[in-house]
Amino acid sequence: MTAPSPAARMATARDDAALAQSLSRAFADDPVWRFLVPSPRRWEAGADRFFRAELAALRRRGGEVWTVGGHAVAMWAAPDRWRGSPRELAGILPSGLRLFARRTPVALRALSTIEREHPRDEHWYLAVLGTDPDHQGNGLGSAVLQPVLERCDAEGIPAFLESSKERNLAFYARHGFVAGDPIELPGGGPPVWPMRREPR
Repeated sequence: MTAPSPAARMATARDDAALAQSLSRAFADDPVWRFLVPSPRRWEAGADRFFRAELAALRRRGGEVWTVGGHAVAMWAAPDRWRGSPRELAGILPSGLRLFARRTPVALRALSTIEREHPRDEHWYLAVLGTDPDHQGNGLGSAVLQPVLERCDAEGIPAFLESSKERNLAFYARHGFVAGDPIELPGGGPPVWPMRREPR
C-alpha cells in the first residue's frame, strides 16, 4: 500500500520561525546562495533572519506561503505583485545587509540580472521552494506546489519560477514547467534557469 500524499496548508506568520529554519537548511548548498554568501558561518548566522523578512514582505503584498509541517515551503507571489515596493525592500534591507555584507553589490547585480528576464504578463511567481534536507524525497515539495498550480489551471494563469539547480529541472518539468535558456549571473556566478508553466 502506498502512503497517502502529504497535505499542504497555507502558513501564517506564526509559522515563520520554523519555515525560515527549513529554508535556511534547504538552501545551504544552493549554488546561487553559495556564490552570494560564500561563508557558511555567515549563512548560519543570517539566513534565518533574512528568510523571515522575505516571508513577511511576501505576505504584505498579497502573496501566499504554503507548507507541509513547516518542513517544505512554497512562497508564491500573486499575479502582478512579484516585485516588492521600495517600502518592502527597505524592510528586508537590514537582514540582507547582515547576510550579504561586502557581497551586497554582487547580490544586487545578480538580482537585477534575474529581474530583467522576468515575464511581464500576468502569472503566479514561485519565488522560493525549499524542503528541509531531512524531509526531502517524501513528496513534500510537490504537495506545496499543488494548491497554486491547481488555481492556475482553474483560472487560466501561467506560473513562473527560476531554478538555481540544474538537477531540479526534471522535478519542475514533471509539474508542467518548461525551462528557458539559462541566465548567466555577472561576476562568474552560476546559471539560473527561468521556467514557465502554461495552465492546463
